[in-house]
Order: sequence, then structure tokens, then C-alpha cells
Amino acid sequence: MFWCTLGPKPWIGRDPLLPSFCDERRYADDALAMIEASPCLDELIQDTADQFERQFGESARWFGAAPGRINLIGEHTDYNAGWVLPMAIDRYTVVAAASGQTPGQLTVNSQAFRTQASLKLDQLDRPHAVPWLRYVQGVVAQYQRRGIQCPELDIQVISSVPAGGGLSSSAALELAMAHLIEAVTGKPLSSDERTAACVTAERETAGVPCGVMDQTVVEHAKAGHALLLDCLHNEVTQIPFTEAGTALLAVHSGVAHALADGEYAKRREECDRVAAELGMQTLRDLTELDLQRLTEDDVLYRRARHVVSENKRVHQSVAALRAANWSQLGALMQESHASLRDDYAVSCAELDLLVDLALSEQGVYGARMTGGGFGGCIIALVDQSRANAVAHSLCEHYAASTSRQPACYRVRPVAGAREISVLP
Repeated sequence: MFWCTLGPKPWIGRDPLLPSFCDERRYADDALAMIEASPCLDELIQDTADQFERQFGESARWFGAAPGRINLIGEHTDYNAGWVLPMAIDRYTVVAAASGQTPGQLTVNSQAFRTQASLKLDQLDRPHAVPWLRYVQGVVAQYQRRGIQCPELDIQVISSVPAGGGLSSSAALELAMAHLIEAVTGKPLSSDERTAACVTAERETAGVPCGVMDQTVVEHAKAGHALLLDCLHNEVTQIPFTEAGTALLAVHSGVAHALADGEYAKRREECDRVAAELGMQTLRDLTELDLQRLTEDDVLYRRARHVVSENKRVHQSVAALRAANWSQLGALMQESHASLRDDYAVSCAELDLLVDLALSEQGVYGARMTGGGFGGCIIALVDQSRANAVAHSLCEHYAASTSRQPACYRVRPVAGAREISVLP
């Protein structure tokens, strides 16, 4: 996918090396009535352009886009310098912009939050009062530190990545904004530096002590692949994900998580305490023998046990994925959820219920929470022929057992932002 960043309307063309996103409409078959269709990226870009014109009374000139992600396995191991196995998914954030009508500020309109907020470009050091705008602010600040000054802009944001769902809506916004700034200024960073800028933006301005997983996969993903990331060395290995006969369902619990809240930071602090107690820099090389030295503190022992076992599950999952051994991959997903629930304590009653309901269905290989936890989504690996039946039963039983209405998406591995936001 590529588009010209100049002119009154986005000129949308197609790179023959990239997948046909609008052809993905075939996956939103009418038979999958309980599964929400993933909007075509071309149409999402056009919708953003149309919304921009309605909001600001002129045509957008520049665009940026980035996908969300799911994490197949490897949760809370990224900031422990371990391994993760995420993939970018066919849900996107698109930003459109034109020169700003108010000097010295960004005016940003978000469809998802149904709000418009302004950011003064000479006040980037103090986190903005509007939480979602901090992700934009952080990226602008990081580019400024690198000598790339974002001018005043009017910006429209549209996203099909659900906020607070554990599908990395924050990293999608950050990378879309990064590519937008580069389109506006004509000063691109390298892909690795762009990723690093977005990680720092989330940590310093949004206040989330995140690892490197989300921004890395959102930027570097390859269509039809999961991404094995060594978070210590930032080494990426693309793992083919054929999906033959299977479907991945992401089911939103209706509970929005907020990783800037205290529990996420507390888990990271607990892992730092384990490393300090054992005289290690990180928990990457922690072994089961090392765990025996932590038995006097049950909480730290369980946190460390999750990291050790989860790193092992990532490597086992890569082997299962290469062999298309869906039963093995599903079993590892179930083990991961149990560990996140019992040892790492980042699940919640709603996520546990969704996982239990999924595992009770015929044709489900495995299910687990995905993302930082405390709400958001689960993912379920299911037999493709059972996808609609599982979605229907899962949503029906969950709604009947709670006061919440779930949302179900079928997700597929797609290209990252560096491929879909190509500067001309």
C-alpha cells in the first residue's frame, strides 16, 4: 500500500508486493455474522480524508498509518529482556493532516474518543491533560529531540484498533504519527530509530513503563508472519503463519485496561526486585534452579516463575508454528494464560471467563489473554470451520453471565507500518 502525500486528496495506489487489503473483505463473510468485519485499509484512509474535510473544511495533505497487534505468546517478557511472538493485525490507525490553522499548535480530532484537543508545540515537556493525546505529544517531542521539528498541523485520527483492548492501539497511534511527521517534514528516520522514538514516547510522556514489543512489531511486521523478537538484542525473526484451516479470534471483554495505572508498573518493579536479589541485570537468563533462591517470598517467586516458563513457551510455540501443530500451540496458549492468571496476576474475572468459555467449545485449540492484562482481549485459536459457531456461543454466554457486551474480531497477520506508510 502506498499513497502520495501531496495534493488535495490522498492518491491511493497499490504496491504489487503487498497484500490486497480490500480483498480481505472476503474474510468478513456474511456467514461469520458474530465476527465484526475488519475495515479495508484503503477505505479507512478515505474515511479519514473525508472526516478531515468535514472537520477542518479543507483537504488533508499528508497521511500515516499503522496496524494494531496481538501477541500470540510471550507476555510480560519483553521488559525482562526475553522473547515474544506477536504479529501485526488487519486493524489500523490512520492519521490525516494539513497545515494548521492555529499558529504554534497541533489540533487533533479523534473519532474514537469523539473529542478534539490542542497541543502547544512549545509545551511538549509536560504531559498533556488529555491522556490519549500524550501518545501524539510524546512522538512529536522525540522527533524534536532528534532535530525534526513538527510544524503546526490540523490532524484527524480514525482507528479500527479498539482502545484499551490489549491490541496496541497506543503503538499504532505512535507509529502512524511518526510516519506522518516524516511525510510532513520530508525527514525520515531509520526504521529502528523510529521504533526507539515511539518506545521512549510511551515511557516518558504517556507514563507507561513498556517494553519494546508493541512498537517493534507494529513497525517491522511482515504480512503472513508472526514476529519472534529477542528483546535484549532487538533481533527479529519472521515466522511464517500459514493459518491453514485455522482462524484467530480476538474477543474484547468490554473491560478497558489502562497500563499507565499502577499494577502494570508494579509488576515491572517486582521483576526488578527479583533481578536485584539474584544479582542479575535482567530475568532473561533466569533458570528454574534460580527460582529456588526465591522461595521465601512467594510473590516474587511466582512472578519469576512466570517469566522463566513464558520464555520457554515462546520457543516451543515457534516450533509448533513452523510445524503447523495447532494442538501444541493451543496447549501452550492455555499454559500461558494459567501462568498469567495465577503466577503473574494480570488477568481478571472477565478474561478468565472468556478463556473458560472458549475452551469449552468444540474446535478451539487454545485461548489466552493477550496484551498487558487487567482487561482487554483474549485470543482464541480455532478450527476455521467452527469460527462463527464459537464466536456466537462465546459472545452469547459471556453476555448472559456478565453485564458486558463483548466484541469479536477475526484477525490476520499483516505488514507493519514501514511497509504500509511508504514515503514517495
